[in-house]
Amino acid sequence: MKNFVLFICIALLFITACSNSKEPPAEAKVGIKDKEKLRLSIWLPEWQNKSAMEDVKNSLDGLQDIRVFGAYFNSKDELLLTENAIDMLQQTQQQFNDSHPVILTLINDYVTDNAPSVQKDSTLLHRLVQDSSARQKHINNILQVVDQYQVSGIEIDYEKVAQKDLRNYILFLKELYKALSKKDVILHVVLEPSFPFNMKLPNGPIYTVMAYNVHGYHSGPGAKATYSFLNDLVRKVKKSNQDLAIAFATGGFDWVAEGQIVALTELEAEQLLAETNAVKQRDKGSGAVYFTYVDHDNVSHEVWYADQETLEKWVNYIQKRSYHDVVLWRAGGLGARTLQWISEQSIE
Repeated sequence: MKNFVLFICIALLFITACSNSKEPPAEAKVGIKDKEKLRLSIWLPEWQNKSAMEDVKNSLDGLQDIRVFGAYFNSKDELLLTENAIDMLQQTQQQFNDSHPVILTLINDYVTDNAPSVQKDSTLLHRLVQDSSARQKHINNILQVVDQYQVSGIEIDYEKVAQKDLRNYILFLKELYKALSKKDVILHVVLEPSFPFNMKLPNGPIYTVMAYNVHGYHSGPGAKATYSFLNDLVRKVKKSNQDLAIAFATGGFDWVAEGQIVALTELEAEQLLAETNAVKQRDKGSGAVYFTYVDHDNVSHEVWYADQETLEKWVNYIQKRSYHDVVLWRAGGLGARTLQWISEQSIE
């Protein structure tokens, strides 16, 4: 009997010691670790200068770098910064250079006088990288911009790369990285979800893959990203020889029954939700918010957008798959809860 009582006492002491332990359970430890490892960056569109700058100021603590979007191309295939872009770049550098790297994003949009701009121009990209001479000319132009504006980094966001240009595009990235390294300037590269990730990418640049545009101007109503899309994307990028950051899009769209599609920021979508007294719903397949309403002209609308909860769900989804670097498209028109959530992501 004494032995039995002694056994019970020892068992109770063991249970008490375990229950008083400060060591969190395994699941909690994973969650804390993942949150600490999240690294957020954000793009600032040059056409939304004031609100984008305000958003950055209100979320700066949670950001690792700031990317000014950006520089286009003129009729001579040379880089072109609009007055808005120059103003935003200079303001960003003046206010944030001491604490955050300021990166200038280059986009293969073709802007000429007296003609509509061409977005994501494959023919322009072909001319820029088609041979060694063309690549060197373009790299020299980039270096001129680096010297002129003293940026911490350059980001290449060249989309719709034709199959025939892939090899030369890869060579261009390798050659550009080498040239920028001599100036101690970092190189970022944005890749589309359709990029062939089994193709070997050069070491050195920091790569980001776009995880959006599932629905948009090209489609009917829906979320910019879905869990099934993210699952397929992760499967594809795992083939890459590089670690990639994941880019998510804020805001959303209003699909009008008559065929018009209107882009909305998060604030615009939430204002519309309030004004129309619509019922806010959340899609299980994406975490995105959606609602419908009928306007004063009796025209039906369907709105989908990402709020803070959507972004957090997307981030958690990829963090569980060991992706901890995230870039947000974009600042400007973000809600208060979203800005607070970004600000809380400091890794210090």
